[in-house]
Amino acid sequence: MSERPPGIRRLCIAMEIDGDAGEIPGVLRPPRWRRDLGAVIEELGRVAALDRAHWNPPAVGGGEIAFLPPGIDEGRFVAAFVDTLRSAIARLNDGVPRTERVRLRVALHQGITFLDESGFSGRAVVKVAALRDCAALRAELRRHPSVDLALAVSGELFDDVVEHDYPGLRGRDFRPEQVELESGPGVDAWLLMPGLTRATARLAAAAATRDAAADRRPEPARRAARSPLFAIVSTPAGSWPVHVR
Repeated sequence: MSERPPGIRRLCIAMEIDGDAGEIPGVLRPPRWRRDLGAVIEELGRVAALDRAHWNPPAVGGGEIAFLPPGIDEGRFVAAFVDTLRSAIARLNDGVPRTERVRLRVALHQGITFLDESGFSGRAVVKVAALRDCAALRAELRRHPSVDLALAVSGELFDDVVEHDYPGLRGRDFRPEQVELESGPGVDAWLLMPGLTRATARLAAAAATRDAAADRRPEPARRAARSPLFAIVSTPAGSWPVHVR
């Protein structure tokens, strides 16, 4: 009987290029997202600690996950990561047609991971992939077509790190959300759309509320002709082989 590998707490980052073109409903991006994701990851190599991260090799339609080395300053890392990621996407999208923009879903979580000859495994691995693929994060990109990055932070990581504020990373900029995961019951998460102003967010939220109210409003009964009518996101895997960039 093989001995179980030691469990090590790591910061995990899952990311994937969103396939929808965003501003044009139903129009898909050209199938070059793998190259785009590689370009983003190359830019992120400038962030301290990410150059020592383990990345899982590309899964079929599943983006990538980075496993950070233990013992890093997670607050400073997350702040630098978000800032660099936002800048990288802005550069990649500069002058690019709407249907070819890089639009990215990213999730961050911390937890116990196990590493053996088959790769990384553990609940933390499954959870960070599920957060990245959750419907709430996909909906954020649909709701804000002018923003190209949607970020989800697990409740655990937010409580331990993000809410304490670091330069360039403020807890009050995140929005709490109970998200449903394909891998299990709903969990607490905190969502961020970097580059989205508070005013724009309020307008979008008000529009979403109006749309929801309109959907719930019962259709008026038919009247005589002379009477007026009044009416108004991959199947998370538990383990992958390890590839060091």
